[in-house]
Amino acid sequence: MKGRTDLTIPADMSGLKEILDGLAILLEEQGFPFELISDVQLATDEAVTNAISHGYDGKEGEVRVITEADDQEVVVIIEDGAPAFDPVTFVSRDISKDGDDRPIGGLGLILIRNVMDEVRYERRDGKNIFTMVKRRGSPPPDE
Repeated sequence: MKGRTDLTIPADMSGLKEILDGLAILLEEQGFPFELISDVQLATDEAVTNAISHGYDGKEGEVRVITEADDQEVVVIIEDGAPAFDPVTFVSRDISKDGDDRPIGGLGLILIRNVMDEVRYERRDGKNIFTMVKRRGSPPPDE
């Protein structure tokens, strides 16, 4: 059985908890393990926060999060009307340097790539569409 949520929040942090709670409920209903739910919530939190904080940068707008899950995988689609930004091709910060020598930020996209099995981006009809996929049974990030 396939489950789906579709939530739109204002481009501020007020609706993030609703998104993450809805995601957890959907994945629990689909029987996903806690670790996988945590990974998907973490990646979704980071991606939505990036869209709000960096994409809209204090301007008004909306972020739509569509989540679809079945017994094999979960797909999270994040749509926003902020200026175009492709997180898939973005070159993240050099993490080989000590923390004191690195600028703040830029690690969220590395985190998303590490915990999710697949990430895709497209710009369509004036919107950023960022898709993340996590498959049941995929190895933990540090394997």
